[in-house]
Amino acid sequence: MGQATRAFLTVLLALAAVTLWPGTGGAESPLARRDLPVTLMADSVEYDSANGRVTASGSVEVFYGERTLTADRIVYDDTTGRISAEGNIILRDPTGITVFADIADLDTELRDGLVRGARSVMGENVRLSAVEARRTEGRYNTLSKAVYSPCKVCTDDPTPLWRIRARRVIHDEVEKTIHYQDATLDVLGVPVAWLPFFSHPDPTVERATGFLVPEIRQSSVYGWGIWAPYYWVLDDYSDLTFNPFITTFGGALLGGEYRRAFESGRFEVAGTATVNDYQGSQELHGHLEGNGLFDLQDGYQWGFEGKISTDNGYLRRYDISDEDRLTSELFLRRYREEGFFDLTAVYFQSLRDDEPSGTIPTAIPDFDYRREYSEPVLGGDLGFFASSATLVRGEGFDSTRFSLGADWERQQILPSGLVLRGFASARGDLYLVDNFSGVGDASEARLAPLGGVEARLPLIYEQASGTAHVLEPIAQAILAPYGVNRNEIPNEDSLVNEFDETNLFDVSHHSGVDAFEEGPRFNLGLRYERIAADRVHVDAAVGRVLRLRDADEFSPGSGLDRTTSDWVGAWSVGYDPYVRVRQRMRIEDDFTITRNEIATDLTFGRFSLTGGYTFLAADPGIEVVEDREEVSGRAAIKLNRNWTLSGEMRRDIQLDEFVEIIGGLAYANECCEIELFVKRRFTESADAPAATSVGVQIKLLTLGNENASVP
Repeated sequence: MGQATRAFLTVLLALAAVTLWPGTGGAESPLARRDLPVTLMADSVEYDSANGRVTASGSVEVFYGERTLTADRIVYDDTTGRISAEGNIILRDPTGITVFADIADLDTELRDGLVRGARSVMGENVRLSAVEARRTEGRYNTLSKAVYSPCKVCTDDPTPLWRIRARRVIHDEVEKTIHYQDATLDVLGVPVAWLPFFSHPDPTVERATGFLVPEIRQSSVYGWGIWAPYYWVLDDYSDLTFNPFITTFGGALLGGEYRRAFESGRFEVAGTATVNDYQGSQELHGHLEGNGLFDLQDGYQWGFEGKISTDNGYLRRYDISDEDRLTSELFLRRYREEGFFDLTAVYFQSLRDDEPSGTIPTAIPDFDYRREYSEPVLGGDLGFFASSATLVRGEGFDSTRFSLGADWERQQILPSGLVLRGFASARGDLYLVDNFSGVGDASEARLAPLGGVEARLPLIYEQASGTAHVLEPIAQAILAPYGVNRNEIPNEDSLVNEFDETNLFDVSHHSGVDAFEEGPRFNLGLRYERIAADRVHVDAAVGRVLRLRDADEFSPGSGLDRTTSDWVGAWSVGYDPYVRVRQRMRIEDDFTITRNEIATDLTFGRFSLTGGYTFLAADPGIEVVEDREEVSGRAAIKLNRNWTLSGEMRRDIQLDEFVEIIGGLAYANECCEIELFVKRRFTESADAPAATSVGVQIKLLTLGNENASVP
């Protein structure tokens, strides 16, 4: 039937609703008296004026506001004010719920009624099926002999992976909760659990109070254990999770997490606690962690982030974390295009048995400020900066540094393609030290200027195929004075320096500001890159530093302490998305390798492999007296579209022992996620012996899974 005919019948039915039905006497019919008009479209419409019935058949569509009904045939009875429908019935409401049925008896608002052979679809294809469904008060859907499942089924195997069967199911669309009576959980068609009463939020709910899916673990340290979280929605902006961890012979932990959102920001805090005697007496053990970020006026932000633990082995003992140093910060910051402001207090906690926490400094506070000016000065960019740091220790000396300086930079590209860059900076430092070794209490000032020029010439060769090869030699000359570093000045932030191709052309190769890179020097390097539209990618870089004399401010193992530094280089080759190999090296003139890092990524169909090798030569200058050599790897294979088998390991080659081995088996589909892992940690400390852990976590999607954030 054409659109004009359907439109004509729609108008005709609207007129009939006002004038033709018996008993109206020309007054408004019950349909017309509704706040929202009913619209009906059908291939054919018949009017029984004697009985007050309208019968529509053939692609029938009824609209009441945002509610719709489609069926093969409907009958409206003006005497009872009911709509009867049959054949391919589909009901849709504003909440996104769709109901399929064979027979339905509804009111004219499509809100209440009885449905037989009901199949409801909610949210992401979650299905509720029942022999009979009755809707009342515009909010309750009561289903008899019902089944709930988000799992897809096929004709060959109509049994879902999991489902809940119940004698009665009540879906409250206002509270957005599904209640079950006499409920049975089936897995692969086999009953595994029964509850007389049970409820959970419907799939449209993002946050709801209730139990979350537990996680079961087994460890050689604490035995069998289970995390049993309970999620509590406090209001629209905050929630609380109680998460006890009950173990067979490791005691019980009380865990929890609180989250709160504000108009200006948000924060969350979490922690665990237990009373245990693993240190020889019944003591309180636990940890606390949290983070937060809040907006202030004029672009400023303040926040915090950190973690603390009562003792060294607690986090590793209960498989909470493998960290061996914890950092906590409280900060006030502002970042803009023209500069930044950063005021931070930092506290470090060491969890290493051989590193007393009292020897690690606490920064109270660390301050950095920078301001850049867009108007050129001598044709270049000018910036001013200031910083300070106060470090205190429980054991040892305290120090305070104040720094003030400026820097300038200008870059110009010549017609030949040569890129020239000139730069200069000057920084003044004032140090105040208390109980410094060999000095005692003292103050010391210094001036640290430098200037330099850099030249780079990109040479490009382009093939007829469009592939381009870029070869770029780079030379950098820097002038800086000697005698800036003095024994009276403590070196707090530049003890460990990593020298590689990424920082070869930095104006300073120190990681901080306490140590100054003295004397004239040349930084020389060469870079290559292949640029093409195909999948092959190749790049490489090599270079070194040349000086007039040795640089004693660097440790002997850094590769930077001699007049000629170690060679640093890196290369990578890849064929996307299948293979990528990367290597970074540091080599002495006699070809002795002092640093070697290799990483490989392989992906072939369902198989992926990541491997790594690391070698770092000993550096007695920073108390690393032995070489460090380690291999690591991770492999995963997708057995099919649902199952994934994975494993990873780390092995210390110098000690000839494994550090960690992890194996995992995961299953995932549209209705559940199952993860099983086995982990062996070979490292140990006084309170955390080497341990083997096994864990399993099962998530029945749409059923008891916590949303990750508050609004």
